[in-house]
Amino acid sequence: MGGDRIAIATKVIGKVQYIRGDGSGQSLKKGHIFESGDILKTEKGGFAALLFIDDKTALKVKENSEVIISGKRSAQAIAKEINLNGGTIRAQVNKQKKGDFVVRTSVSVASVKGTDFWLISNEAGDSLIGLDGIVGFSNLISGESIDISSGKSGISTSDGSVQSFKTDPKTIPEDPSDTDSGNQKLEIEFKDASGKKKTLIIEYN
Repeated sequence: MGGDRIAIATKVIGKVQYIRGDGSGQSLKKGHIFESGDILKTEKGGFAALLFIDDKTALKVKENSEVIISGKRSAQAIAKEINLNGGTIRAQVNKQKKGDFVVRTSVSVASVKGTDFWLISNEAGDSLIGLDGIVGFSNLISGESIDISSGKSGISTSDGSVQSFKTDPKTIPEDPSDTDSGNQKLEIEFKDASGKKKTLIIEYN
């Protein structure tokens, strides 16, 4: 029995793999549907964009990154948890119920209520760049927490420190999907709880 279907790949550039629970890696293609617990890995030059199918929250994964994408479906929404095992991601999060979008690394937790941010994780620690809204940014080692708002960056390190400062625009990663023009559309067929076939049409920018 697979996990809940929670997200769909909307853009893939270069070498990107997904790994399901059995450990077999396959090339990621646009339109692939992610189940809870799937691992996504991008190699050098790779990029992937996903949309969560409940609220069109977008997750962008830059090169040399590894993320585990998990979600728990309830009647109305998906409680989303992203585990970033190193690399760079952007999350464009639509308004969530409290605590329903969380990104974890080995040293930090970012919890989100509806915002847009980059998170970069490497051996030195994590840096979070706020683009819109507010992200709660916690260090797991010290338990310290700060709020990062638009125009601010936060750094959380393995020695337990967490601090914020004004963002230097030069540090903001480039998002290859920002250049897509116009609305795009994806259709997903699925069965509802009573076994009826339904088609979900997602339009996105």
